[in-house]
Amino acid sequence: MKFKLFTGKAANIFAENRMLKFTVLVLLAAVLVLSFCVVTAMNKERVILVPPVINSKVMITGDHASDDYLREFTRYIVSLALTYNSANARNQFSELLAVYDPAGFPNARKELYELADKIETTRASSAFHIQSMTNNADNKQVEVQGAKMTYIGEMKADIVQTAYLVEYRFDNGRFILTRLYEKPAGTNNAK
Repeated sequence: MKFKLFTGKAANIFAENRMLKFTVLVLLAAVLVLSFCVVTAMNKERVILVPPVINSKVMITGDHASDDYLREFTRYIVSLALTYNSANARNQFSELLAVYDPAGFPNARKELYELADKIETTRASSAFHIQSMTNNADNKQVEVQGAKMTYIGEMKADIVQTAYLVEYRFDNGRFILTRLYEKPAGTNNAK
């Protein structure tokens, strides 16, 4: 009789082990399904930088954006890069670097911080007034024309009519500045 009791306990233990194994397998399956859901959700997440002064509806699809979005972002970038004084140049350049292409970031950082050093030592300031913007979506460029006024200390140094090219790309809906440079005199971009 005691032998039957032992056999019953052994059967109970085996049944309990089978139930625990089944529970562990169910938990493992749940963890795998939830992990897959988290990875899928993370891959579908998009980061879209919106300029602080956006006033209209904008649309970004793939590697294209509405003209309003490009216009506002170009204003934002040109303002950070070309309108500065010795007190705010370094901070503005740091903010500009946040939207720069990672491939060109080291060179841009070096150039902008060298410029910030020169601005701080000479107490220079600059103001750029946009007169027109032309978007060339095929080349992913925005041409910005305007008047650039520079001051050294309290004296007006120069007023120049100039054009700048803002080259950009989109990465998962995020605007990335690839290059900002002054358009060489005498060149004409055909659309």
